[in-house]
Amino acid sequence: MKIKFSQLLEIDNVVGRLYKKDPTLKNGKFGYGYAKFFKKNIHPIVAEINEEIENCRIDNCLADEKTKEILYTADKQFRYDKEGYKKLNEFIRKINKEYAEKEVEVEPYILKDVPELLEEEKELLQGILI
Repeated sequence: MKIKFSQLLEIDNVVGRLYKKDPTLKNGKFGYGYAKFFKKNIHPIVAEINEEIENCRIDNCLADEKTKEILYTADKQFRYDKEGYKKLNEFIRKINKEYAEKEVEVEPYILKDVPELLEEEKELLQGILI
């Protein structure tokens, strides 16, 4: 089944709200099932996005002109000049927009122990988790 990555993020938000409403869900059958779904379907894409962003951070941070060594702030963050920071922010906006619209193949994980859901939550999760 293919869906937009933005829908996967919305599913994750719905589950987060369910956990906030009832923290015991996370440690039960629902939480176990959702963790498997997340690891299989969402985590690899988030890791891919983070890797691309990290590469952009490295490409745009400041480096010593002689040694090419990356420069860090006192709290071990990359240092940027104004242009490098603008490029990084522009890239992050671009990649987030690009991935939000990206169609991804999802392997549904149907859960039997589903908590009470609002109608729009049911629609979002139908065929994917319920």
